[in-house]
Amino acid sequence: MCTVTYIPAENSIFLTSNRDERIDRAPAVPPECYCVNKIEMIYPKDAQAGGTWIVLNGDRSAAVLLNGGFKNHFYQTPYRKSRGLIMLDIMSTNSPADHFQAMDLKAIEPFTIILLTQGRLRRCTWDGDHKHLTELDATKPHIWASVTLYDRDMQLQRENALIQWLKETRQVKPEAVADFHLGANMRYETSNAPHNANIRTVSVTMLALSTDRRASVLHHDLHSGEVAAKRMQTQAPGTPLLFNSFYWKTRRFWIRLRHWEYWPFACLYLPLVPLWLWLSLRARSLLFFSAANPGIAYSGFIQERKSDIYPLLPEGLYPKGVLCKTGMSAGEINSVLRESSLDFPLIAKPDIGERGIQVELLRKPADLAAYRSRSKVDFLLQEYIDYSHEIGIFYYRIPGNKNGQLSGIVGKEFLSVTGDGQTSLLSLLMQNDRAVLQLHALAAVFGDQFDNIPDSGEILTLVPYGNHSRGSRFIDLHSRITPGLTDMIDKVCTQVPGFYFGRLDIRFKNWEELEAGRHFSIIELNGTGSEPTHIYDPAHSLFFAWKEIYRHWKIVFKISMINAHNGKQPLMSLKEGLEMKRAHDKHLNLMQALH
Repeated sequence: MCTVTYIPAENSIFLTSNRDERIDRAPAVPPECYCVNKIEMIYPKDAQAGGTWIVLNGDRSAAVLLNGGFKNHFYQTPYRKSRGLIMLDIMSTNSPADHFQAMDLKAIEPFTIILLTQGRLRRCTWDGDHKHLTELDATKPHIWASVTLYDRDMQLQRENALIQWLKETRQVKPEAVADFHLGANMRYETSNAPHNANIRTVSVTMLALSTDRRASVLHHDLHSGEVAAKRMQTQAPGTPLLFNSFYWKTRRFWIRLRHWEYWPFACLYLPLVPLWLWLSLRARSLLFFSAANPGIAYSGFIQERKSDIYPLLPEGLYPKGVLCKTGMSAGEINSVLRESSLDFPLIAKPDIGERGIQVELLRKPADLAAYRSRSKVDFLLQEYIDYSHEIGIFYYRIPGNKNGQLSGIVGKEFLSVTGDGQTSLLSLLMQNDRAVLQLHALAAVFGDQFDNIPDSGEILTLVPYGNHSRGSRFIDLHSRITPGLTDMIDKVCTQVPGFYFGRLDIRFKNWEELEAGRHFSIIELNGTGSEPTHIYDPAHSLFFAWKEIYRHWKIVFKISMINAHNGKQPLMSLKEGLEMKRAHDKHLNLMQALH
């Protein structure tokens, strides 16, 4: 753990360490695979203290330990823990650099760790009093030598040796890097430092990280002459990464805490309860909204069936689809698909839905077979509408008025990442807070591709539908409300029997054709349970959201009271409301069994 090189090459990175140690110290245990805190790692183990000086964490993270900080220090016994064990503590986490910054290092001997994670190269130094985290250029080679054994002149000799070797080496391969470290210029011998006659270079260990194969460890034991190699094991097919460690739970918590748009439903709506009670008092009913949409079950608050709503829409304006009942066999489903001339890709969604739960894009028959076997509720299979734009338009019409109005438009940016030709898919996801919140679900779909490196400029759409709860970014597009668009949507909605208040989720080709009523599809029509989802634009404050929610509550209150007064729909009783809620909770539990 005294001379280390970092050498990037075409499609590979080599992190190599010469371990200089007392010749009477017990030989290290050759590299083996270990699982620490549910993280797979490979490292040689120090036989005396049980720690290590070099470790591979997965296929893309690695670290090497150097004794000492920036200058030689006086040994002050006793230290409470060996540096090799500290190294394992740091690397057995999903964010080693953050863990280094957070951990207590008092009474720990000074050390330096060269850390490679997420394509970033950093130097983590504990000088005995303070921590130092330095960003390094990961595109260039580096060499370091421990300050406890090597003075500045000896360090310069090694730097010059690396420069000369790079000039003479035509192609950087593992064998060439190993030969460089095994050479006389790099090994610590008595002739180099007669004052340390009991210290030798006892081993050379190389970590080889590659973009096209599994990472590996190569260990040369110079005492026995044995060479050991260990490759990171390939994850078993179908075994997703869980991202359920304390680190990931904490990171997701802080993301949600800092952005109100991710707060739980109760946290967002609890401050508005007095306003709900005020409207309920005026209506003499807690369910003052329940007469707003007489044509939809429960006014579309919850428990409405999509299979009942789609037929209310004008023919040809919604995706073609079929209803699959719980327990239908694969043969029966394939039969109804053939009869309806539906083919893959397909969108599967529960007939009674909730915030994007159990919505999936099925690309092939195997996806459908897996979905059918897991689903415990009735679901729809629909043609996938591949128009590039998706929006939610909030519409309302006061009973008795000829025309309705648009009270908001939300644009939906699907969860995606853009490659740079150097960074793995997993690393790109970890740089995106929205993706971090979805990592558990994304691992189930893209887990076997996390090591892939997308091409520069390549855009990967990870969730191809616009659900905020599935990672989409919502943007307030109120400026897109025009008389032409209002007129087009109004013509559609006035054809829907008993519909006065709600949101239409629409996919379309471009804005001009949408306003003209061409090349669009209504993928969802939601009733009084709809939120004015433009509030979730990250640019909006929580107070703006509360104001908009209450504004829409007042609108649905007015519509519902007029309909109830005119005899179109009585308000639901509290007993009916409780029965509706119980049925919805039961259904939600069944859906979440697949989600």
